[in-house]
Amino acid sequence: MILCLLFFCLFVGSTITTTDATGNECITKSVMCYYNGHMSKLNSEIVDLDPKDIPCECELLIYTRFSINAISKVDVDLEFLKSVTALNKPVLLTLARDNGYSDWGQVLGPDGHTKEVDVLCDFALKNNIAGYLIEGLSPKCINYQFQPNIVNYIIPYIKQLSKCKPDFIIGVSVDPRGSSLKNPCVYNFPVLNDLVTFYEIQTYSLNKCDPTLYNGMTPTKMSKHGAEYLFGMEEVALFIKNSQISPTKIVYDMELEPRDIEATMPSTYSQVCNGLFNTTEWCIPNTKNLYDKGKFALEQGTGIIVKTIDFDDVKNACGCDSTFIGFKNIIAGFRGGSQTPCEKFDVQSSKLE
Repeated sequence: MILCLLFFCLFVGSTITTTDATGNECITKSVMCYYNGHMSKLNSEIVDLDPKDIPCECELLIYTRFSINAISKVDVDLEFLKSVTALNKPVLLTLARDNGYSDWGQVLGPDGHTKEVDVLCDFALKNNIAGYLIEGLSPKCINYQFQPNIVNYIIPYIKQLSKCKPDFIIGVSVDPRGSSLKNPCVYNFPVLNDLVTFYEIQTYSLNKCDPTLYNGMTPTKMSKHGAEYLFGMEEVALFIKNSQISPTKIVYDMELEPRDIEATMPSTYSQVCNGLFNTTEWCIPNTKNLYDKGKFALEQGTGIIVKTIDFDDVKNACGCDSTFIGFKNIIAGFRGGSQTPCEKFDVQSSKLE
């Protein structure tokens, strides 16, 4: 059984103690877990994950059911959020806009957005929130019209937000494609490096689901360019090395989700374990894929963000050695342990690793 490894500089009660809120090495070496909650409201076939059942190896939680609109009004289920913060783990809230990148261009100004930051700080102070993870700062190729002011106006916004309270955590999600990562008009890393606590390297869903090529969305290994090319994590690492991003603040996403090509809603391993899948239409990472991703982060010397813990086999419908067998294999790779296979979980494999 993998023991829960808590860093000495993590939280006392529910507050992370650090010597430098923007340079906390302990956070960037830790295990963070995306948590949605109430997933059955989106898909009745999904088993809800109670906050109390979140694996103890999740040292920091990133709670996604939070939003703030264009007039800076917060939308969140406060009672449910309390059940998450009651776990006495640091809790971050994802901070995104309804329409992503284009909305950031609308709400930010030369001074950032003082009114909104005041709302966010007040909310964090009242609800025991350790910080925010800012998402959607990249146009992601042709998806949105380029907004030239975002790269400048996000700087005062983050400066204001980081002053909410001592040791406040600021994460920034980063699109790892070269068109964004190495573009100074998208990310001003020389300035951001001194302001943020960590960068989430969004290595999930870098490719379309194609089970004839790979049983997932992002392979660990680099593949040859050509008809069967897939953008992999090793290639992302090369892009990072050749960018201006701080290498000490890197945290890689670990994709933990089976994907149904035809579905419009999320799918989970609980569905896989109950036989509710089709191998010709689903991409289903197996325990080896997940173990290798954790091992990749270990070799890179970074932390990990498991995205998303709700999508694992949370009730052990597969009859594996334990619940959360996907997550446990990521942790085993990340902590230098051994892979634990599971027959009903490992239903798909491919020539790519």
